[in-house]
Amino acid sequence: MALLSVGSRGPEVGTLQRELNRQLFPSPNLIVDSIFGPLTQKAVKAFQTREGLTPDGIVGPLTRAALGMPNPDKAFTHKIRLHFRSISLTDIPFNTILANTQVVYAQFGIKVEFASGMSLLLDPAKAKSLEQIDGSCTWKVTTGEFAELLQLGGRVPATDIAVFFVDRFSESINGCGGHLKDRPACIVAKAGSKFCTAHEVCHVLLTPSFAPVHITDPNNLMHPVDVNRTKTPGLTAAQVTQVKASSQCLTI
Repeated sequence: MALLSVGSRGPEVGTLQRELNRQLFPSPNLIVDSIFGPLTQKAVKAFQTREGLTPDGIVGPLTRAALGMPNPDKAFTHKIRLHFRSISLTDIPFNTILANTQVVYAQFGIKVEFASGMSLLLDPAKAKSLEQIDGSCTWKVTTGEFAELLQLGGRVPATDIAVFFVDRFSESINGCGGHLKDRPACIVAKAGSKFCTAHEVCHVLLTPSFAPVHITDPNNLMHPVDVNRTKTPGLTAAQVTQVKASSQCLTI
């Protein structure tokens, strides 16, 4: 994927300038001249800082995904809408988690949209009881603290996915894609890596019927261990087909 930086020209730069104007409104009011100059670079750095990305003024995959700009070689054909519910701050900045989730799926023409965000603001007793989510992660959640948590924050549309951030699990895991019937959701621990949310969301999209559940290749998003990767993980062709067939992956 080509990087956009000072000196770049063309329609992609024009799209970048329009997105910066829209997302940083009421500033920077860039002239959409399709030329990447110092003012565009300054606006890119401001956007990157706001999103928790490295403010280098270069538009690469993460910045592109955070802006909602498609891969120039692959237009968005599908979208996933995520609703975030939090009872714990994550170790990695939220905007970094969101941007990395977006860039994973952007590789396959899937746009990840931030639909809503909410701090659950539990009373002290309730917050203490859910500081650690006890029980086992299973595909079909029906009872226990998993069910208790997943009912908080109100329903989201059945075509969307809720993502809950918690402090920790009693099990040695950083996430769980199991959820209540007709309430697509996943749970991520605060210690989860920058790709953990993308992994758990993928469990929801793949559904329990897909096999294998995990892939031993560490370059695959569905590797069973939440490792701190430096390279954006991918998916197999079969995984992408299943994801796009999900009722939570909408055709644009």
